Amino acid sequence: MTDLGSHFYAQAHIQDTTFIYVNVGFGFHVQFTLDEAKDFIKKKEEHLQKQADKHSGEADKIRAHIKMALEAISEILMSSK
Repeated sequence: MTDLGSHFYAQAHIQDTTFIYVNVGFGFHVQFTLDEAKDFIKKKEEHLQKQADKHSGEADKIRAHIKMALEAISEILMSSK
């Protein structure tokens, strides 16, 4: 099955699989051999994992700040009674 766009698929038979086209972002596609594509995908996966780890760390810091702020608000409300 080949995606023709907008999740519309058609059956296809590919005669020569020496090269494949990989979407590298921003609407660009690059012609790779299968080994080149595997190397690219491995590097891209590592890069995306680093970004995900960075964003997870940032989210953890934000959650900690929110928790501290809620505790401070709670203490202020309790002391004002």
